[in-house]
Amino acid sequence: MFISRVHSKGKGDRQYVSVLLRQSTRVGKSVVSKTLAILTDLPEWLIAVVENAVKIGKDAQSIAQLADAADGHLSLRCAESLGAVFVVHEVAKACAIPKALGTSEDAKLALWQVCARVLAPATSLLAMVRLAGRCAAPALLGFKTTFNEDDLYANGAWLAPRQAKIEAKLWNENPLSSAPSKSLFLYDVTSSYFEGQQNALADFGYNRDKTKGNKQLVMGLLTDESGEPLSVSLFPGNTSDLNTFNTQLESLKTTFDQQHMTLVGDRGMIRKPQQLAANEAGHHFISALHKAEIQTLLKAGEIQMSFFDNTVHETQLEDGRRLVTRCNPTRRDEIQTARKEFEERLRTWLEKANLYLLEHPKARVATQLKNGTTRLKRGHLNAWLRLETQERALCLIADHGLLEEHSKLDGCYAIVTDLKASVADAQTVHDRYKDLAKVEADFRTLKHGHLEIRPWYVVSEANTRAHALTAMLALKIRRRLQSAWEPLNITVEEGLADLANLCVMDFYETTTGQTVSRQIPTPSASQARLLAALGLTLPDKAPAVGPVVVTRVELNQLRKSAKKH
Repeated sequence: MFISRVHSKGKGDRQYVSVLLRQSTRVGKSVVSKTLAILTDLPEWLIAVVENAVKIGKDAQSIAQLADAADGHLSLRCAESLGAVFVVHEVAKACAIPKALGTSEDAKLALWQVCARVLAPATSLLAMVRLAGRCAAPALLGFKTTFNEDDLYANGAWLAPRQAKIEAKLWNENPLSSAPSKSLFLYDVTSSYFEGQQNALADFGYNRDKTKGNKQLVMGLLTDESGEPLSVSLFPGNTSDLNTFNTQLESLKTTFDQQHMTLVGDRGMIRKPQQLAANEAGHHFISALHKAEIQTLLKAGEIQMSFFDNTVHETQLEDGRRLVTRCNPTRRDEIQTARKEFEERLRTWLEKANLYLLEHPKARVATQLKNGTTRLKRGHLNAWLRLETQERALCLIADHGLLEEHSKLDGCYAIVTDLKASVADAQTVHDRYKDLAKVEADFRTLKHGHLEIRPWYVVSEANTRAHALTAMLALKIRRRLQSAWEPLNITVEEGLADLANLCVMDFYETTTGQTVSRQIPTPSASQARLLAALGLTLPDKAPAVGPVVVTRVELNQLRKSAKKH
């Protein structure tokens, strides 16, 4: 390459000089020159810089040498963050999320909500806009126009009606989708409460978060047998867990085209009516019995206490269902220890209560008795302990026979299924039921962990469902990040924070601020390990600058400023 100055004449003997960046190549015995760029309109100092850079040649020190040759006219500055959003976007593509969402601007807005949920958990739509303005998301996701928080909020009305189609497309990318006859699904529900009162699905119900006076909604999560999230469903806050089961049966039939599958749910999810409903639909189930149901079977003689030890036992019930029983000694010891500790705390409280009654003659014994009874019920000790009054003192009466009867099933559980033994042996049935811990772990990640689905910054039903869907899709991304980075002893939060420090570097003209070149720096050693664990490499060229994303308030300020000038 070389700089060529071409002199030409115009009208009135005016002289013109064209500055061209050219490249010469030999074709046979001839030399052919090709113009690569026209530099005529650049300032003389910048033309000199380019000419000097061409003479120096392209090597590892060319940027530094170019800056030195610029005599203070060129400098480097940190631009938008690239590393974290690049990784999250690439993992999203590996999960086929962009493919399932589509290529429209609405689809890109939905994809950004998914990525932003991973990058900045528990954030509002407004904060997502600010985050997009600080990172390379507009360019990487291919936005053609700018957007603000109003666009993200309106995006819920586009996303919610398409949930079933999106989940179906993602399922078709799942290797298990090609074996419908062997498909096994895990299902569980939880609740999530609201601080406000206006959400369309919010209602009072059984609150697992133990927050008084807060409305909530009920959320179901369906996964495949490996724990990969497939579908999230929302119900009004007063919906019983049992009533969500039929919805999932219908979803599996219509969305995932599953005609014969096995649904795994806990004892509060799949009870006798739900088991019958599954059988009528041609499906199978794996669930567990409540303690009262186990006691009924013991009294009827269908099972014996000898079935409950550290090994897995199987028996067939009179109605044809298979029962897999076991006692977890670790869980048994935990229950017994907790019971003793609660009793000790109760006796400590009892001493203080009696001392209070002794020192305050006008204090009511009935009030202390009521408080003590409440504590008994809270610790589930009322099955074998009771409080009585003797003059102006409370005493605790224990029935050790009842304690022995109450504690004999500590750590014991019974798993019930209608699967044939030729399809799944006792150990397999046991292990598949225990796999529900994967769904519970996902719920912890969604509710209290990295993704923090609360707070719900939405009101309408469409936006509420869209919020839950984007959180579920973000969960798919996070699971991949965790799987790749766990061997490095690095959490997802730590890895993303490290990669967020990897920014595009702008090579710019100091006098005008105009960008001359954009470069991606070499990752640090820790950033390189994170990328390698995911099998990713940074692009050779920095992404082009995408649309400028600002909040609605900032946009109005920019418009007012433009009018003044």
